[in-house]
Amino acid sequence: MDAGEGAQLRELRLRALRDAPEAFYATADGDAARPMRDWEDLARGPGTVLIAGDWAGMAGIFIEDGRAKVWGMWVAPEHRRSGAGRALLEAAVEWARVRAFERLSLQVLEAAPDARAFYEAVGFQPEGDLDMVFALPAPERRIETERLLLRRFEPGDLDALHAMRSREDSVRWLYEDPPTLEQDRARLERRMGNLRFGLTGDALGFAATLHDATLVGDLSLFLVSAEHHQGEIGFVVHPDHQGRGYATEAAGALLELAFGTFALHRVAGRLEARNAASARVLEKLGMRREAHLVENELVKGEWQSEVVYAALAQSQPRRLK
Repeated sequence: MDAGEGAQLRELRLRALRDAPEAFYATADGDAARPMRDWEDLARGPGTVLIAGDWAGMAGIFIEDGRAKVWGMWVAPEHRRSGAGRALLEAAVEWARVRAFERLSLQVLEAAPDARAFYEAVGFQPEGDLDMVFALPAPERRIETERLLLRRFEPGDLDALHAMRSREDSVRWLYEDPPTLEQDRARLERRMGNLRFGLTGDALGFAATLHDATLVGDLSLFLVSAEHHQGEIGFVVHPDHQGRGYATEAAGALLELAFGTFALHRVAGRLEARNAASARVLEKLGMRREAHLVENELVKGEWQSEVVYAALAQSQPRRLK
């Protein structure tokens, strides 16, 4: 939902509050007094607002205490029994599922028994007097490109991951020195456990393999700010497989995931200024060079410089080749 649609969101919300005042905690008079900036911010997130058809209804999702919750669910009277309500809830469930929240919850006031019956029909289960929850299965996290499979890391990846990351030429421009096997074992455990992508600081790790299962890359997508829809990508490709376009192909798939599935606004890539190969990858993906920070960090006993690339959602094609 675009931020410029805040005024339409406001009118839809006020219509809902006037139509069913007994179903909401808020009031039409109270929400009408909110400044327009509140509605523009609401349209941006950090959760989301889903709209049915041509403003036929709405369902919002907000994040509280690390949990996804539905608010403001409403369908205009003339669109009820058309499937709009079910479509909204199914979209809300999918939004939370792909971000790997364990469940989606909502509250139903006692004055709305028909709403409770509807939510139960969709798959929400009662929990207490007012709460209802929908248990969410974990997303698969599997992306196929022309030559690669990007998937979750598995226990059997340890030897291949260590063989790649323990080489000096693999980590030359990274913060760490070549890790020990035990350090990579701990890294693998963390990456296998990283499923959620909905809260600031969340990250996803992907093993990039050829179709014969050879592991050729280790990729990351970070949620730098859920509130501001900011992400960051990172990638390491085994030196024996560099120069074949695998980094560009895999990182392009991550950008598509970030801007498409996760609706991020901006994705950055940060690298040491002498890392020309990675800079070429980001440039091929259409990311612009935003900054060159001269000797801004002391890394591995020397002052190193940092270059920042970034792309915005509207600058991305629907698919990256």
